[in-house]
Amino acid sequence: MGPRLLCFAGGAALSAYFLHLGLLLTPFFGASAFLWACVLAAYLLCIAAGYGVGDILARFVGARNLEQAAPRLGAAGGVLAILSTYLAPEICRAILDQNPGWNMAPIASLLACTLLPGTLIAAAVPSEVRARLEKSETKASDQSALRLTGLVALGGVVGVVISARALLALDEVDVWIRAYLVGGLFALLSTFFLGKIGRVFVPALLVVCGALIGLKPSEIQSQQFAVALEDTWRQHQGGSAYYLRTADTDRLSAEELAKRAIQAAEREKPGVIMTCEMLEALGAVSVTGDGLCRSLDLLLQPESKPFLMPLFEQLDSVRSDGKGVFHCTIKRRRGVEGAPFKLPGEKPGEVVDFWFRDDFTIRMIKEGNVRKMEFGPVTTVRAGVFELNDTRQTPLRVQNVALWVDASLLGIVIEDHADQVVIKVVAQGEIGDVKTVDVMAMPKDRKGQKAH
Repeated sequence: MGPRLLCFAGGAALSAYFLHLGLLLTPFFGASAFLWACVLAAYLLCIAAGYGVGDILARFVGARNLEQAAPRLGAAGGVLAILSTYLAPEICRAILDQNPGWNMAPIASLLACTLLPGTLIAAAVPSEVRARLEKSETKASDQSALRLTGLVALGGVVGVVISARALLALDEVDVWIRAYLVGGLFALLSTFFLGKIGRVFVPALLVVCGALIGLKPSEIQSQQFAVALEDTWRQHQGGSAYYLRTADTDRLSAEELAKRAIQAAEREKPGVIMTCEMLEALGAVSVTGDGLCRSLDLLLQPESKPFLMPLFEQLDSVRSDGKGVFHCTIKRRRGVEGAPFKLPGEKPGEVVDFWFRDDFTIRMIKEGNVRKMEFGPVTTVRAGVFELNDTRQTPLRVQNVALWVDASLLGIVIEDHADQVVIKVVAQGEIGDVKTVDVMAMPKDRKGQKAH
């Protein structure tokens, strides 16, 4: 009964281990089909490796007692499964730090995490088969070996069922707890079939692992990671979204950004101009969208806030390259495509619907007393037979500008005149040429500095 139970539990532990670990990698690589194809490939590779070298490992770890080989391999695989889960964020970061855009980063990370523990757990089956064949070369032993393999497959199905709660209700499940339990419980089960030394040594290792998890929690145990995990799985953020948002060593805190805003506010210049100058002076840093909004709230004058703040409030994070280009990540909400928002129209009470279709860039350009904020990336649609101009499109859309026609917002122009600051927008509809429209003019005081 013992070998059958061990093989069944090994199959369940192996499938549950891979499913939970795959979930824990989604904040780094997204919840795409490619990631899960990599999980499946790594799972099958570990089975192939375990079955291929299992009898060799059995002779090595069970040199004196072949019957102890399978539980020893199972216990080692369970402990390593805990440690690989614990170290998974560090492994992913080490690989992504080399090249965040590498397409094969998911499979490389998975193999680095799972190859050794997965192979050892899978090797428990051929180890048990080797032990039985050493005793008898009869047809019955061959049939028994096939049954053990069948139990592994059946256990794998049970492991998937065990993981179903985590796959379907991430907001109700602490995935990291389940991932640790998979390895820990299988290692603990294996100790029942070990000798006296093994029954002391393996629980001692599990206690050490528990102390490590408790005293120095892994990144996967943090609340921030839990939120990112749920967001990635439910809202399907792009690959590496969580990694890129948290990997910045030069990230500017909201407090430091507010200090810069206060310093900028002390200058004798209109608020819109100070906002542009602060953005230009950020350098190669990243900031959160909420932190940026708090700082802009200090700089912008009341009359300009309704025209600019709704735009910046849709940003989750902003990264400056230090050369005047800002890479903006929009906030995403469950069940909502992109980030819709509204700005005041030309007439009192009128509103205009805007929509960020995707993440975008802002390029800051200064030409004399004119500052431009150009939005991108820009794609060009060639004009049709009955059209005169090519259409330039950006991720920022102005909806229903004329009947059913939408337009792309190409940029915002801020002109610093002697007596006033003028804000204009540049856009192009799905039909027609590029147009520049005056949005508002804010007069300056007699010194020509602060706007009223």
